[in-house]
Order: sequence, then C-alpha cells, then structure tokens
Amino acid sequence: MAPTGPLPYFVAPALNRTDLSEQRMTMDRNPEHTWGHCLSFGEEYYQEATRLLRKVHTDAELIADVAQKAAEALRAGGKVYTDAAVGHMPPTEMANDREGNPAQIHCCGHNCSEEDHAALAAGDVLITNHVSSAVRQLRDAGVYVVGLPTAYVNGHNTPLGKVHPNENDWLLKDVSSIVLETHIPWDQGIVHIPQLPEMPVFPVSSNITCGIHWMLTAEVARALATGIRADGATGREYLDVVLERLAQIQREDTAAVNDTAVVVAKRIIGDGRFFVRSRNPGVQGDANGVAAGLMLTNAFEMRGAGEGGDRDTLVIAAVSADDSQELEWAEQARANGNYIVCIGPDNSPELQQKCDVYFRNRCGETAGVIAVENLPEKICPATGILNNVILQILTAQFVDEMCRRGAVPYFLMGAYRTGGTDYNRLMGGFFQERGY
Repeated sequence: MAPTGPLPYFVAPALNRTDLSEQRMTMDRNPEHTWGHCLSFGEEYYQEATRLLRKVHTDAELIADVAQKAAEALRAGGKVYTDAAVGHMPPTEMANDREGNPAQIHCCGHNCSEEDHAALAAGDVLITNHVSSAVRQLRDAGVYVVGLPTAYVNGHNTPLGKVHPNENDWLLKDVSSIVLETHIPWDQGIVHIPQLPEMPVFPVSSNITCGIHWMLTAEVARALATGIRADGATGREYLDVVLERLAQIQREDTAAVNDTAVVVAKRIIGDGRFFVRSRNPGVQGDANGVAAGLMLTNAFEMRGAGEGGDRDTLVIAAVSADDSQELEWAEQARANGNYIVCIGPDNSPELQQKCDVYFRNRCGETAGVIAVENLPEKICPATGILNNVILQILTAQFVDEMCRRGAVPYFLMGAYRTGGTDYNRLMGGFFQERGY
C-alpha cells in the first residue's frame, strides 16, 4: 500500500533570508495521492481471475448443452475434436496424454490440421477458437461447430480496429453453429498499472480456456458413463474445487506471497534475472513470451553463482510430487546461488527442502479432481490452473513492489493486436538495455 503520514519535501528559501540552506518542510499527504492504486497488483489479479471464473460458472448449463451434443456424437461412433487451445498454456495443459485427461474430446493443439478437418463428418463436433473458410465449410457440411472466443482472435467484444481482422472480416458467429461466451477480455490482461496506461497486464485467458475444457470433459465423461443428460452440475463441481482452493490459498498465503514479492523485486532491481520452470510445460509457457506478460521472465541465460546467479530467482511450478526433473532444477539453482520459490503439492518433502519458499497449491491429485462412475481414477486436473494463478499473483505482486520503488518493468503487447509487433520491437530495445 502507499505510505501514510507526512511526507518530506523541499522548498526554495526566501530570497531575503540570510540562511540560504534548504528548508526541510513537511505536509500532510493528500488522500488523493494514491499513485494510481490502493489495491495491490497481486490482490487485483486474484479478484479479477476468480471473478471471471465465477462468470464461467454461471454458464455451466450452456456448457453442458455442448457437452451433451459431444456425448451424443461419441455414442453414435462419431468424433469430437477441439483446437480451442490458442495461447501458451492450453496446448500442453489440454494435451490428450495429460494426466487426468480421458481424451474423449480429442485435442488437436493450436490448430486442427487439414487431415483432422477431413476426418470430421456430419454429426461430429468441433470446438474451436478459429475463424476461417475451412471451419465454415465444416459447419455447412453438418459438423456441429462450437465457437469459443479468445483474446487472440478478433471477436464480437473487440473494439473496432484493435485486433487484426479475420478472413473476410468474419467473426466466430459467421462460422459456428453456436458461440459460447468465455468472458476473456479482448486485451488479455486484468491488472491495471497506472504507469502503463496503454494496456492491462498479466494474462488470464489460459485459466478460462482450460477451465472450460475441463468442464466440458467432466460433463461428457459423466454423460457417457451414466447415460444421464449433461446438466452442468459436474462442470460446476470442477470449478467449485478450483475456486475453493484458490480462496484458501489467498486466505492463508497472501502474507507469505507479499514477503516473497519484496525479496524478488529487490533482486530484479539489483540486476537479478527471473526464471520459471515447470515439468508440465503449460505454466512455464504462460509465464514468458505471452501477451500482457513480463518481458523479463526467462529472457536471459541462467548463470553461475560467480556470474550473477546469486542475484537470480527461479520459480518451479510442480504438478506431481518430488518429480525428478524439478528436483534437478532445484539442485542446479541452489548451486547457482538462486533464490528458489516452488509451487506444488503438499506431498513433496524433498522439493520443499531444496526451496527457500514453498507455496502449496492445495492439490495433491496429480491426475484429476472429478470422480466419474466406471472410471478407474479421477479426471480433470486442477494443478495447471491453480499453479498458473498462484504464479501470476506472485509475479503481479513483485511488480507492485518494483513499481513502488520506481522500477516499472516492460511488458509484451499481444502480436494479435494492431501495432503489437511494433510496440514490442520498440519497448524490447529499452528492455534489453535495462534488463527488466
């Protein structure tokens, strides 16, 4: 928060004074002088991210209607494909071999290939972010096309001229059978930094994209297992788990996050570098090179203790307990003199011992959090979204601490935005000179 109480300032001495030394004066701080914000950036990210997930929660019945269509297609021997995975985290978080993914909805990654499209026929289902002639042709041929808006594709909520246009200036409604609202903001960020008026920052789309995917997955799996029509209850159950655990994290760990943020901010200002690693690469992918994200994350090479590594910070976002790759990263970071912050499950005693700070994601279920009849283990993982939100809260909070110290870092504007590439080229030069 902004400092309170009297603040010192200096006034020029009166010309008729014989003592021309500076006169130290004090004044009561004007309550309007908030430096543009009273809410910490970490808290702002939490509030906005959970608000948007709650809006998705209210759409559970609409999502269930799509899941019912998908279940009917699968029962009839048809296919259900999705490439509604535009972004950095979704392709790996939604991957068919992801722990807890029954893969009844086949994920094609960022884009379905021509072969994928050719495999779809009337009665099949395609869930997509994309606006193209190929998608429109599928819809016209009888494929049930579900459009999911995302920040990266010009949509009905995008201000005119702010995002590169789609083919034929179409929107999702022009190529889809139905469009679900995702509530993803067109400009991707949800934290407003007064010193950065050109855009809100810290990305949110991955949380929502992945959340909707797991809601659909849960509804389809239960409908297939029970024969009961999808009604939204199972999708809501998934988001309830995510929201309840995020609330617990915020309630119990905010003080520790704030303390850690001070340490990280001072290290970065003092020529430190900032790295994020995750064995499941989704969270790492959403931490660097992402629209509305920091330029500094993973921007430089790691270095040894004698080369500056003792000023650097490494965050490890762990999905499973004491993963060998993540333990190796922690050991190397310790040898490099890094400040090590980990986010992961409770049951990782070895990793906890290797870290300076360990934030529990309250999710010991590596595979999933939804039990479905006739399936051997729970499905629909929550670790990706939980880890990502915790990381974004921590990152937003150390940026808050940097800004309060007069060290405002540079951010990336999405290349999907008009002028985004030019902005990044210009600001990237300043970033390279300063390092943050």
